[in-house]
Amino acid sequence: MFLTSADLRRADLRGVDFRGSILNYADLCMAWLGEARLDGVGLFAADLRGARMDGVALVKADLRAADLRESCGLTALQLSTAAIDETTKLPGALREDSWVAARLADCARWDAMHGERTSCAPPTSSPLR
Repeated sequence: MFLTSADLRRADLRGVDFRGSILNYADLCMAWLGEARLDGVGLFAADLRGARMDGVALVKADLRAADLRESCGLTALQLSTAAIDETTKLPGALREDSWVAARLADCARWDAMHGERTSCAPPTSSPLR
């Protein structure tokens, strides 16, 4: 499903299976994504400000340049399997999280070795806190 630049603001997308879709540049502001499957989905530069992210599966999702500020329910565990970089805009608490910092470093190393935006780094293990 190609939903590049789609306007999905405030949409109720709970439980929707988006696997295999491309949502690059999509506007998902304030969307309710609880339990949605976004594994492997292209969300490059997507606007997810204020989106409800409880239980969203993000394995190998491309969140580079995505805006996740003010999103609700997003966790470091969810981000530990997604592609993120320094252009990904994160909620305040996650910007300071050591697991997210480790994920950013893993993704940067992976991109340097394999070419940016060609694939996703393996999951990042939880750092000892």
